[in-house]
Amino acid sequence: MYVNETSKKLISFLLNPHNYPEKTINVVHVETHISHVFLCDTFVYKIKKPVNFGFLDFSSLKKRHYFCEKEVKLNSRLAKDIYLNVLPIYETDGHYSFAKNKKNRPVEYAVKMKKIPMDCLLFNLISEGRPLYGDLEEVGQTLAIFHGNIKPYRGRRFGGIEAILTATEENFNQIKAFRGTTIDQKSFENLSNYTGTFLEENKITFYRRKRDGFIREGHGDLHCQHICLEHPPVIFDCIEFNDSFRIIDVLQDIAFLFMDLEYRGRFDLTSCLFKSYFAGWRETQDEELLRFYKVYRAMVRGKVEGLTAGSVAGVREQELARAKATNYFNLADYYVNYPNNHFNPIVFMGLSGSGKSTIARDFSSDAVILRSDEIRKEASGVVKDEHRYGAVGEGIYAPELTQQIYCSLLNKTLGYVREGRKVIVDATYLKTSQRTHFYNSSIENGLNPFFVHCFASENILRDRIRKRMHGGQDISDADLNVLEHQLQHLEEPDELPSFRVLRINTEDAIDNIVNALKEFL
Repeated sequence: MYVNETSKKLISFLLNPHNYPEKTINVVHVETHISHVFLCDTFVYKIKKPVNFGFLDFSSLKKRHYFCEKEVKLNSRLAKDIYLNVLPIYETDGHYSFAKNKKNRPVEYAVKMKKIPMDCLLFNLISEGRPLYGDLEEVGQTLAIFHGNIKPYRGRRFGGIEAILTATEENFNQIKAFRGTTIDQKSFENLSNYTGTFLEENKITFYRRKRDGFIREGHGDLHCQHICLEHPPVIFDCIEFNDSFRIIDVLQDIAFLFMDLEYRGRFDLTSCLFKSYFAGWRETQDEELLRFYKVYRAMVRGKVEGLTAGSVAGVREQELARAKATNYFNLADYYVNYPNNHFNPIVFMGLSGSGKSTIARDFSSDAVILRSDEIRKEASGVVKDEHRYGAVGEGIYAPELTQQIYCSLLNKTLGYVREGRKVIVDATYLKTSQRTHFYNSSIENGLNPFFVHCFASENILRDRIRKRMHGGQDISDADLNVLEHQLQHLEEPDELPSFRVLRINTEDAIDNIVNALKEFL
């Protein structure tokens, strides 16, 4: 390993808006472990750090220049209008410039790109809870055409069973250190056994995949932060620094995106992506192999987050990285243990007025819907059509009754699922203890729970409750006082596995949300 620092004077030069070839007012500096990125008003400039980590080598100026050129060339395949060129940076008497004169030579190289519209970035749209119904269809089509047009790799070095064996063995050897912290011993053994058994039993499959031309020079780093949902989609930042990460089975390439979407609870988007990607290229489809590669991708990400937890300084940052690592390992475990199981029960949760009841009602005609408002009135002897708006924590909203309601929801859920029924639970579940009890009990009883976390802006929530109270047709007795109390005391569902929670902004059209959920629930 070789790690050197980029010149501080060069960093200062690139932080100055007046030093760029075109006018810019703002410059934002983003540092990664391998590069410095400078976000200007219209363009982005990226320089590579003088480092050698074994799997990449930017240690010399010549190598950095070579990989800058390669980055532009490779990314022009899926983002041809984004990656513009490579610009040399010169130095004269300690002063840097993009302008050449007769006395100086390049001392660094920068990749110049157009700035990606962040409001169209798939990662951001998912974080905002956008339904995105149908929006991954064009992404799937684009990637299918991209992979289909690449010439098959016929060399011996990449893509064979030997390469997969080496990669998985190295991965599990590095993950051993995280046993007992981000992954338990049982899960580690199960995932290791699954991987080894799959490789042993499917040697012919890997051989045929290479023989049939499915090993190609793909992207290598397909995930939500590298996809911009424009028309056509812009897919950027492929791996240029290591051929073995990029020359792989097309299923391994796209498996990263499937896994990344599902890590964020967006199984609806992977359902859409699956249909559109394989629609015109069915001969490459192999669901068991895709599952294997999703497990592999999840394990790699779990390892990376585990390593991150050991390198960041802040306690909070360490905790977040460890939580992410655990979620990735849990997702890999889920792929192995729940390969063909449908989610059941499904919990629609969120603040009063978040739209969860409307979506739950319209979502499925054949499911048992357990609504906390109905059970609450039954338990307190109140007629369904009667409304009792009272002080928070009293009457039908007394803490003792609330606890009884959530126990009843769980017991009814377990009973109906055992009968083979599909169950939808409609309740706020604003407390960590409520969700944890339901989740743990479901898992212990062999169920496969999923949570749809509905949310909207506070003004929308208040407006919906006013309209609901004015209409008087809904069973809920949650008024504005209840909402204000909920807003002050809600606890975000961070304790649940990330892949079991879909965050959805219900300010979008309800039909879009219902259709998105029907993709996989």
